[in-house]
Amino acid sequence: MELEELAGSPTQWAYVAGWNGIEMWKVSGPHGEWALKVGRNDGAVEVAREAAVWGRIAGMVSATSYGKRAQHGRGVGSAWLATPWLRGTSLWDIFYPVRERRGNHAEALASAIEACMAVASIHQAQWVHGDLQPHHIILTPGGTRLIDWSWGWSAGSDLPASNTYNGCFVHLAGNELIARAQSGQRPVLTSPPDETWTLAASIWWAATNQWPRDYRSLGIDPAAFTRIELSKVILRHRPPLGHIDHWPQLEKALRTVLEPPAEARPGALDLAQYLRGITP
Repeated sequence: MELEELAGSPTQWAYVAGWNGIEMWKVSGPHGEWALKVGRNDGAVEVAREAAVWGRIAGMVSATSYGKRAQHGRGVGSAWLATPWLRGTSLWDIFYPVRERRGNHAEALASAIEACMAVASIHQAQWVHGDLQPHHIILTPGGTRLIDWSWGWSAGSDLPASNTYNGCFVHLAGNELIARAQSGQRPVLTSPPDETWTLAASIWWAATNQWPRDYRSLGIDPAAFTRIELSKVILRHRPPLGHIDHWPQLEKALRTVLEPPAEARPGALDLAQYLRGITP
């Protein structure tokens, strides 16, 4: 396989995860380490689309610079994509001490600011990621990188938005994006204001291990609902935001993005500035 030539011999294969017809592998050798996605059947469509996205965004900004080395290919009912394995820590893992209410929060705060700057650079380049979450934001020694670009989209690109995309993770989606996903119109187009809401919600989740919306105020367990059912509940009852009792300054900064409607919502660059104004 071409990837074995890239990694070098002897090549080591380590299974990482699998979902929806896709397998993720770490492929290591004397010449380097690679993240390999292999999609079969429906999963092949998703992997092939991410490869197409990389063909347009690789090296566009620092957050996508590692994609310049991306390799991909197709088979019968399958597709594969390989990108350099990133040596770094996800935003989720960096916020572990914050969730545990211990340690110094300075590293987490600095990482959140870097994440905002990375997302802002994507938006300034007229792209949206489409599946932003703390596990897809990787802090590396060379800077912040965004991974998993299957649902990336730009109005200025010749690559159409995916008709199978139904909006990001519902707990991390703003009301406007949820409403468009529920309308039944396809494709669902994510905007920079939508994604800035998701960015703030991702930081909230990473800092608390709780969703930003206070479902308890409605007396419900969100895990008991399907995505479609929960979307309807959110749009009908508009649950309020919860609280970050162990870091109220962070809560206040995130609310500046989570509370306004899309047309009045500050951008990712603004959120970075708000975060700079708080203390760890």
